[in-house]
Amino acid sequence: MRVLALLCAPLLVFAASEGSGKQPVTTTDLLKIKQVTGVEVADDGSFAAYGVQSIHTEPGPEPTYSYRTNLWYIDLNDASAKPVQLTFGDRNDSQLALSPDGKTLAFVRVEGTRGGAQPARPQVFLLHLRMPGEAQAITKLENGAGQPVWRPDSKALLVSSQIAISKLDGKPPFDMDRPKRDWFDYDRAKPNSDKDAKPEKIDARPDGDRRAIRNWLEKNAAKNNPTEITRMNFLGEQALAPEMRIAEVFLVELDKNNKATQLTKDFYSHGDVHYSNDASKIVYVSAPPGTQHPDRGRRAAIWIMNADGSDAKTLLNDAAWSYNSPRYTADGKSMLFSAQQTDEPGFRQAKLGKYNLSNGQITWLAKDWDSGVQRIHEGADGSVLFGSPWHGGELLQRLDGSKLTAISKHGTGVGVFDEGGGKIVMSVISVPNPNELYLVNKDGSMRQLTELNSGWLANKAIVLPEEHWITRPDGIKEQYWVMNPSGAQAGKKYPWVLDMHGGPTAMWGPGEFSMWHEFQLFCAWGYGVVYANPRGSGGYGYAHQRGNYKNWGDAPAKDVLAALDETAKSNAYVDKDRLFLTGGSYAGYLTAWIVGHDDRFKAAVAVRGVYDLTTFFGEANAFRLVENSFGGFPWEPEAKKLLEHESPYTYVAKINTPLLIIHGSEDFRTGYVQSETLYRSLKQMNKPVEYIRYPGVGHELSRSGPPAMRMDHALRIVEFFERYASNDHPAPMESKAN
Repeated sequence: MRVLALLCAPLLVFAASEGSGKQPVTTTDLLKIKQVTGVEVADDGSFAAYGVQSIHTEPGPEPTYSYRTNLWYIDLNDASAKPVQLTFGDRNDSQLALSPDGKTLAFVRVEGTRGGAQPARPQVFLLHLRMPGEAQAITKLENGAGQPVWRPDSKALLVSSQIAISKLDGKPPFDMDRPKRDWFDYDRAKPNSDKDAKPEKIDARPDGDRRAIRNWLEKNAAKNNPTEITRMNFLGEQALAPEMRIAEVFLVELDKNNKATQLTKDFYSHGDVHYSNDASKIVYVSAPPGTQHPDRGRRAAIWIMNADGSDAKTLLNDAAWSYNSPRYTADGKSMLFSAQQTDEPGFRQAKLGKYNLSNGQITWLAKDWDSGVQRIHEGADGSVLFGSPWHGGELLQRLDGSKLTAISKHGTGVGVFDEGGGKIVMSVISVPNPNELYLVNKDGSMRQLTELNSGWLANKAIVLPEEHWITRPDGIKEQYWVMNPSGAQAGKKYPWVLDMHGGPTAMWGPGEFSMWHEFQLFCAWGYGVVYANPRGSGGYGYAHQRGNYKNWGDAPAKDVLAALDETAKSNAYVDKDRLFLTGGSYAGYLTAWIVGHDDRFKAAVAVRGVYDLTTFFGEANAFRLVENSFGGFPWEPEAKKLLEHESPYTYVAKINTPLLIIHGSEDFRTGYVQSETLYRSLKQMNKPVEYIRYPGVGHELSRSGPPAMRMDHALRIVEFFERYASNDHPAPMESKAN
């Protein structure tokens, strides 16, 4: 595993690549990248099952592309064993769950992912690993099913199904949040098991009494004509979400013809469900008890109920903490969990805890570790494994007693992992290879299990980043990386891109998957790249993550610009007269902020950004960032003043840099009205600006959007920069590859 290469001088790698005739990464190489999406290891460590996402190309005059996720199997005892494909075709198979006896793999399948048709609702399937045959659906729930969890005897599973609140029996305990109206103060048709029976007649007339009018109005609303909005969280990722959907838990019994029995029937969602070791109890995460509307809730509690769904009560419920990820320990005496303090939800790091089931005592583990804890797993030896973002990658950590050890290497990232019989299987993200699956043996030795990307990468000249640190005037330590243009030649200068991350609590680095292709493509086109983790980024602890509180613009902008300045001082390849700027989401914000305060860049591209914070509060489903990051709301005098000061749109008249604005037409995470306003304002002032809108896609356009759009998106940025690169800009390396 070429981890140490990340710290080597890039020029040594370039020379070797040029000499070997390797070619830089191209746009269509995006279609070759494969990613491990989930992994399950048998309890005895004998084998692993895992999912692989790939992009399928359907040839034709206009090729079409679609994502597929199929399942694979690998023998871990035989070092010469090759992966065996388990499922095939135009499907997305995910959420793997291996039965405790190791004989059966449960997973969630969505059929028909190609084309524009709406895919079927997800259902849980079973694949028997020790006998031939196709996978079979074991759920046929009207609202779909997901999150399968095995009962310890391997004879039943718990599954989750999202049910519209209007389809649940009874009346919610919380207020409807609709002025002078109450839940179901109209007539609803009662479900009838007799398919031949005539539907119940309801008096629904526009000329009737108040009840009949309400019935008529509700009948119209049931068809979303019009859409009734009464809740706070009324936006999904790509569409309106006017009606709450509640995640309810079902028991599916395999020895009773896959009978599905609904265990939970209240009006708060149930997640992260797990059995106790003796299968007598079920723990799960839900809202704390009370009558607060779910949209108003800001924390979660851990609950326990009997295996039949009765006697539900809280185990961990404290106003100062939000609890998650309950996991019984192997001895059944305790429960592992994660928890985050609620006073500063945007900045507090998730902590690892252990709850004694007999006396209720909580012990905090890894107390000195100042980063978030996620994906908790107890190993066969009693140690605790967990993932944690750290310095440009995600570490896989092992806590053995009080000793904390990193299993993965710094400068890489762990995508997914699982453990069984002392063997750890994890997907590793690195710059030399964006995704492969590895086995970590009990003695710490590692072995690569897959060749997902190794084959096509063999003939590619991959540009490796060089790591740097800088201390800012106020003492903040900032980590950043520099990537030279592919095949850079001594004595020549090249254009440079400052590429920034969103979040703002995201983190970039050599162990980050989503930017692998974009960074390599910039380098292939003859651009150098610098990227940094300014204050506000995750992976550096509480203080660093809180460093941009009430200061989204000035201080983070100066951080990333300092990384660029240091690169220009120390790297002879940087052409200071050909600097370019881009970033998405919060970094779209930061792009607009910088060009409103600094004219050094030849051109800039702001992608799916936030430009006016007051508008953002109203049109985005991430609206809580306003309160969390700025301490108030747009109608409060002090907050209003701060939000105006911190909005890039306030400085729109000072933007002189040519700007390309990109947004998805169904991006409800940041909203798109701000991008329209920014564009029209610049256009009105006759500033050099262009606007690209992608139809039918949301905020994840560049990461999981349609492959053709992702390629178009990448090339839009390159083409825009090329307009402003001078005539002596070196010929694009991509043309050599083609």
